[in-house]
Amino acid sequence: MITTAALSQTQRDAARELLDAVTAHDGVAPLDEAARLALTGDSAQHLLLPAGPEHSTDPGADPAAAETLLGYASLLPDGTVQGMVHPGHRRRGHGTALLRAALELRPDAGVWAHGALDGSLAFLTAAGMHETRRLLTLRRELAAGDPVRDVAVPTLEDFRLDSFDLERDADRWVEVNALAFADHPEQGSLGRADLDRRLAEPWFDAGDLLVALQHEELVGFVWIKRDAAEGPEADAEIYVVATAPSVQGHGVAGYLLAAALRRLQAAGVPGVELYVEADNTAALRLYEAWGFTVSGRDVQMRAAAKA
Repeated sequence: MITTAALSQTQRDAARELLDAVTAHDGVAPLDEAARLALTGDSAQHLLLPAGPEHSTDPGADPAAAETLLGYASLLPDGTVQGMVHPGHRRRGHGTALLRAALELRPDAGVWAHGALDGSLAFLTAAGMHETRRLLTLRRELAAGDPVRDVAVPTLEDFRLDSFDLERDADRWVEVNALAFADHPEQGSLGRADLDRRLAEPWFDAGDLLVALQHEELVGFVWIKRDAAEGPEADAEIYVVATAPSVQGHGVAGYLLAAALRRLQAAGVPGVELYVEADNTAALRLYEAWGFTVSGRDVQMRAAAKA
């Protein structure tokens, strides 16, 4: 097994090839966006199981030698682990080896089972782990004959919507995001470098990042994610919705959501999905009122604390 904080280009290509194979087989991606972005960074710990027997168990193997991977896992700075094993090489101990190595690095790690697949949950449960968090995927149809309902403009002085402007909004976006998600282990920890990395992604469109301004200062935002590479028939994603504490309770979040849904509907997008914590009852009520229903789930599991 190879453990490294920085992947070579060969290793990144191998990890992406493995990711594509696993996603096609399982119908769900085993790595979320943060883990995919970490492939090109230097903040995560990467665990690799190369296909070559001369490298598969040698901790001193040349990190550039892995051209094909049997398995891969990452330990992100937030203490979460995500991993995958090639469909043709499962039930041979590779998953157990990756999990054991990750927990040696971080015993209290939260291990994601994306899609909550039966096999993944059974594997982690057998390894002595238990569910500590559940993330729901919600989806809403955007049929042309079902217009998005009107929402009253928030009664805030000098309030308006606009598209994201890097110079005006970037630092304030980070501030509002941190305030809105102060209790969220991943979203609330995003800094300016994390934002800049996402702004540099091929799918980013400033017009799809709508901001609510009061006195020309950002007080809320809704971010739409549309990937042209997935084709015109693909669903869009409500990437994130947030409002500053100073305007919460004034209908800003609902107004932003309505604006995003109208934008997507006008563009002919067939449907939209978003992610929400299963215990966030307030957000669930908001999204259910807008016609969203549960379409999937991800489960995070942890090892029981030792006495």
